[in-house]
Amino acid sequence: MKQIQDIRPGKKRVRQPEPTEPVFSAPDFYAEAPSLPVLEPEIPAENIRPTKKQPKAKIGWLFFVLIVISITFFCGFELVKVKAKISANINGLNSSFSVLTDAMSKKDFAVLGGQVKTLNQKTNDSLIDLQSVGQDVYALNLLYPKGKSSKTTGEIDAVRGAQMLTSSFDQIFSFNSTPTSVASSDYLSKINGFLNTFGQVIGSAPEKIRQAKFYSKEAQNLNSSINSSQFPTSEQKSVANLQKFSTTSADFFDYLSGVPANLSDALTFSGGKKSYLILFLNNAELRPGGGFIGSFARMDLENGRAIALDFETNIYTLDKKFTDAGNIIAPPPEMAGMTPAWTMRDSNIFADYGASSEKVAWFYQQESALPAAKEIAGVISIDTTLFRNLLKAVGPINMPEYNLVVTDQNFLSDVQYQVEVAYFQNDKNKVENQPKKILADMMPKFVSAATKDSQVQARVGKEIFKAISEKHFLFYSTNPSVEDLVDGIGMSGKIHDTTGDYLYLSDANIGGLKSSLNIAETVDQNVTIDNVGTAKENLRISRKHNGSYEWPDGENINYLRLLLPLATQIDTSGLIPEVVSGKTSVAYWQNTKPGDTSVSSLDYHRGQAVDLTGNSFEYQITIQKQPGIESFNWNLYLVYPDGWKPQNVEGYDAKNHKIYLSQSISKDSVFRLRFIRD
Repeated sequence: MKQIQDIRPGKKRVRQPEPTEPVFSAPDFYAEAPSLPVLEPEIPAENIRPTKKQPKAKIGWLFFVLIVISITFFCGFELVKVKAKISANINGLNSSFSVLTDAMSKKDFAVLGGQVKTLNQKTNDSLIDLQSVGQDVYALNLLYPKGKSSKTTGEIDAVRGAQMLTSSFDQIFSFNSTPTSVASSDYLSKINGFLNTFGQVIGSAPEKIRQAKFYSKEAQNLNSSINSSQFPTSEQKSVANLQKFSTTSADFFDYLSGVPANLSDALTFSGGKKSYLILFLNNAELRPGGGFIGSFARMDLENGRAIALDFETNIYTLDKKFTDAGNIIAPPPEMAGMTPAWTMRDSNIFADYGASSEKVAWFYQQESALPAAKEIAGVISIDTTLFRNLLKAVGPINMPEYNLVVTDQNFLSDVQYQVEVAYFQNDKNKVENQPKKILADMMPKFVSAATKDSQVQARVGKEIFKAISEKHFLFYSTNPSVEDLVDGIGMSGKIHDTTGDYLYLSDANIGGLKSSLNIAETVDQNVTIDNVGTAKENLRISRKHNGSYEWPDGENINYLRLLLPLATQIDTSGLIPEVVSGKTSVAYWQNTKPGDTSVSSLDYHRGQAVDLTGNSFEYQITIQKQPGIESFNWNLYLVYPDGWKPQNVEGYDAKNHKIYLSQSISKDSVFRLRFIRD
């Protein structure tokens, strides 16, 4: 088949004037088109009049020209529509590329997993639009005047590169595995069924990542050749974000290459033995690490299988044995009035979950005299909020030996009563002294109920993902690579390095019974940014006790620690700041009686909090939520400087330069307010 560039016109034609818009350059287009044969009937010589020209040939050529012009304009018009649609799609993906690039840099797998499907569908739609005009795109490239074809080629490359990238992400985040069916009611067998399924996912991951790396490199090569300056101003940012997304993706897939091996090592799929602590935290008695460690279990893995799951239902027994042996460790200052010795039950006292977990594992190693071969490789924490939500998904658990049916409604009250009162009404139990045996007895039944069919498993999975984002289900690993991955999932409870403003409230219920879930907390944050960029702030914390004096409730005795940006200067007298987890920190007692509301206030400031030298600035605040807290109310009252106006806020007070935001904080949140010169 002849190509356009190989054909030369058979006859000289008169070219029409050039139109102003190259895309409709019909003469350029049909000047290279093949000449169709013109069929003329034979005419007797006597009928030919030499003095007159015959118009039939010209009529045929005119007819042909009209057809070609119509086809050209039709194809050009369709192509322009498709190009407009593609440009709109690329611009529409601009924010998504930016979000995903940021998520990759933070290894935020929760955001990546949530965005990939939608983004991949959008790039697929753009590719289909491109294919709908087929070779017309390439014809247009050839026919464009010099200097114009690069933009069209750039649009084609942008669409193809974006689709390569998003399909690579989609492939990685699409897990294909065959769930292992386990008929046995033995909970270890159930756990091993899940491990086997997860092992399939890990086993298929290296090939998926290898393919993703290949296509990301191809996409990077395509996108790196695009000259964004040749695009309209409205499209340049989109193209730049796509190029950045392409480069970051290639680096991200390189990082992912080591993940399967690290996970295989952590879960012993590659061989060996590892032990993990599973903490059952009571967030009704809140601690910085998520809640009081009432009971826990140790799970031993070997060659990718769970070989033991030992429940410890009375942590006081282990602690007492340790202190009776003469191991007296001075407790932190806030615990000094409660106990003379620091032990495992009070060890998750640090705001950073990783730091708390390290201390928990250290105490367990000491108190249990665990041999070096069985050192703790990680700590998993589950609080009562998650367990109640799982019970809602699973349904009631019948415990006839306790004359009890456990539901999400009575778990806290009835199980708490069984643990602290009913158990000791039997004299034999006083000798055994395992009051939380009900939890160990309930666990096999719960695991069996949670895995009985696919519908229940789907509900359980939904609650688990929600619990991860809201910090009711956390994991710490001693393997730095695995911990990095866990942090990306949002499961690490780590105090993060941040820019801009920052706030973290860490409550420790010290001897305040089970009152924490009855506290309604409201935080009012007043921020004034002056004309040199200094931020003066007042923090007002109100804690309303909606409970009673009826056991197990009572007065909430709370040690509150606040974490603020490192450069913060404390203006309230009587408080001594210190550095905790890379933040400026102050701490004080804020106790609340049932039916009352307690209020505390803190003044502080930050110099050069924002840069006002340009034509725009951004006020950003990161709020990290403490593990175990269900939610608290946060109100921001921001006064911005003269000569500026908000760019991404509606309903603000322009006359007084005030912005008001209100949010219920149930997970880590970042708020960005952008301003431009007025």
